[in-house]
Amino acid sequence: MSHHISGPRAAAEPIADITDLYAFPSPEHLGRLVLVLNTLPFAPPSATFCDGLIYRFRLRPLTANARQDGAPFAAGGEEIVIDCVFSAPADGHGANGPEQGGTCVTPTGETVSMRVNDEHGGKAHGVRVFAGPRWDPFIMDAPAALKTIATGELAFTDPAAIYLDGKNVLSLVVEVDRAVLPGDAELFGVVAETDRKSTRLNSSHITI
Repeated sequence: MSHHISGPRAAAEPIADITDLYAFPSPEHLGRLVLVLNTLPFAPPSATFCDGLIYRFRLRPLTANARQDGAPFAAGGEEIVIDCVFSAPADGHGANGPEQGGTCVTPTGETVSMRVNDEHGGKAHGVRVFAGPRWDPFIMDAPAALKTIATGELAFTDPAAIYLDGKNVLSLVVEVDRAVLPGDAELFGVVAETDRKSTRLNSSHITI
């Protein structure tokens, strides 16, 4: 797993660098799950997604682990995959950068098309998708954290300091209705990946 320029592949190919993965119940739509995959640290407003990558969410149902081996949950059932790909940016520039389209394949096999940086995104039965540059939501005083590590003493002095304040990432947001996901599980483990062909470049995971 590589995260925020923490691995050689992420450093070599920033476009594939997963900065953060978020998964949470939709605060606006009951029964919907929101998945957010952010890539490309310090993305400029005109940044586009890589047409040579697959942006992928993998979900697997979780159940309480009855074994006393220290793991609170056990993964089981069929893996659920949501794949998103993007076209090469078109010649010319729109209001926020080159025009680019994308497509996500849902667990039911349905495709959802969207335009990058379209505020309305794309939607199909039980699924909404947005893709485009967005403010990096990660909150951290990075210089103070590095100084703390180097000196072994807490160096945090300003609770309002956010090193990434005003910095962008490329954000892919998928909101999916629970009815679209197979099975009746209430808890899922989620992994996000950026893949190029058969070579996995980067991954991050979370349990919800």
